[in-house]
Amino acid sequence: MTWVLAGLMAIFAVVMGVAPSLLGAKISLMIFLAMLPLPLILKDYRIGVVFLTLALPMSSMLPPIRGLNLLNFLTIATLGAFVLQGMFSTTKTVWPPVRLLGCFLLPVTIGMVVAWPHIPEAARNYASSATAAQAYEPATYALNRFLKPLFYYVSYAFLLANAIRGSQRPERFIAVLAASVLLPAMAVAYTVATYPGSLGDVIQDREFLAARGMHANRFGLLFALACGPLLFVSGATTTRWLRWVTLLAFVAATVGLLLSFSRGALLAYLIVVSAYLLHHRRIRTMAAGAVLIGAALLAAPDAVKERFGTGLRADALSDTTDLAKDDLTAGRVHGWLLLLPEVARSPMLGRGLGSTQWSEAVAAGQYRATHPHNIYLEILMDLGMIGFAAMAYWIFRELRSLRRWGRDPGLSADMRGYFQGARYALLGMLAMAATTGDYMPYSGAHTYLWFMFGVLFAYGDGVVATTPEAALPPSGPSLRRAAPPAA
Repeated sequence: MTWVLAGLMAIFAVVMGVAPSLLGAKISLMIFLAMLPLPLILKDYRIGVVFLTLALPMSSMLPPIRGLNLLNFLTIATLGAFVLQGMFSTTKTVWPPVRLLGCFLLPVTIGMVVAWPHIPEAARNYASSATAAQAYEPATYALNRFLKPLFYYVSYAFLLANAIRGSQRPERFIAVLAASVLLPAMAVAYTVATYPGSLGDVIQDREFLAARGMHANRFGLLFALACGPLLFVSGATTTRWLRWVTLLAFVAATVGLLLSFSRGALLAYLIVVSAYLLHHRRIRTMAAGAVLIGAALLAAPDAVKERFGTGLRADALSDTTDLAKDDLTAGRVHGWLLLLPEVARSPMLGRGLGSTQWSEAVAAGQYRATHPHNIYLEILMDLGMIGFAAMAYWIFRELRSLRRWGRDPGLSADMRGYFQGARYALLGMLAMAATTGDYMPYSGAHTYLWFMFGVLFAYGDGVVATTPEAALPPSGPSLRRAAPPAA
C-alpha cells in the first residue's frame, strides 16, 4: 500500500506543476483544494465518505469545473481508495440489496431508453432557452439526467454502507450528517438577509435561491429530510455531545427550512415534529411545543403568515381551469389536468425519463415547466404503472425496514433514534411529493435520503429476521449494538 501512495503523490506533484500553465491559476487552485484530502482518503476511504457527506448537500453551490468538479473527484477517489483497501483486507463487501436494482435502477434505465428518441422533441419545445441546444443533445441529456445522478448517489450509499459496516461507532456518522446541515442553512439565511428587497419580495420570488444552485423547494426538502433523524436522535441519545450536536443542527435545519418558505417542506416538517411529540408522549413537551409554535406564528411577519397560511383563508379557493386563477396551488392542479392525459399514451412503460418535456401540453405552449410538480404523476408519466408499482414496493420495503430497526432493542439508542426519525422524514417527503420534488436524485436535496439508504444497506433488511443477530449480514458483529442488560 505504501508504494501505491508514493506513486499517487508523485503524480499529484506533476499535475500541480503543469496545471497552472495549462488551466490557469483559478482552476488550478480549485484542483489543488479538491486533491488536498487525497492522502487522508487513500489512508482510509471512510474519510472520503465523510467528505462526501459534507459536500453533497452543498454540491449545487460548488464551483463547476467541467469533467473535474469536486464531487466527481471525491467520489472517484473514495471508490478508488475503497478498492485499493479491499485488496489488502478480508472484510466482506456490503452490496446494495437486489430490490434497489429491480425496483429503481432497472425501471429508470428502461425509462432512459424509452426517452432517447424523444429528446429532439424536448429541444424543439424549449428552443427559446439559451442552453437548449446543449442540454438536449442526447449524450448530454443522458449524462445529466441519468448517469451522473445514479453515479453520485448510488456510489455514495454503497460507500457509506461499507463505512458504517466497518465502524465500531456507526453513530459518529450521525454527527457528520449534523455537521453537513450547517453550511446550507447558513447559505439560505445569508441569502435572505442580503436580498435586495423586503421580506415580502423574497417570499414572492420563488427563484431567490437560484444563485445557490437549487430551487427553494429543493432546499426545503433537504432540510425536511434532515430534521427527522436529527430531532429523534437528540431526544434518544444518552451521549451528551451528540445530543447537543444534533439539537444544534436541528435548529439550523429548522431555520433553513422556514426561510425557504416552502409550504410542502413545512408540511413534511410538521409530520416529523408531530410524530416526535406523539412518540414520546410527554405532556409537558407537547404543551411547550404548542406554546412555542403559537408564539412563533403570532410573532411572524405578515408576509410569512400570508405565505404559509395560503389555503386557510376563506377566499383561498382556486379556479383550476385557469393557470392565472389557481393561486391556492400556484398553478399545480391546472398543470396536472393538462399533463394527466399523457399517462394514457403509454400506461405500462411510460414515455421515458423527463417525459413532461415532450408532452403535448408543453408542445402546445400550455405548460412550460420541465416536471409536473408531483412525483407520483411524474413516475406514472415517465415509467408507467409497472415502474410506479416497482418503486412503490421499494419504498414500502424501506419503510418497513426503518420501522423494524427503530424498534430493535439490540441497537444503541442513537441508532434506534436515527431509524425512527428517518422513517418519519421519509413519510414527510412522501407527503411533500404530492406537490413538488423529483424521484431522480438530480441535486443535493436528496443527500439525506440516500444517506438513509446507505445506513439501511449496512444494517441489512431486518424484515424477515426473528432475532437482531439474524438480521445482520455475515460481518454483523462490527456494527455497534447496545450492551445486554446485567443479570
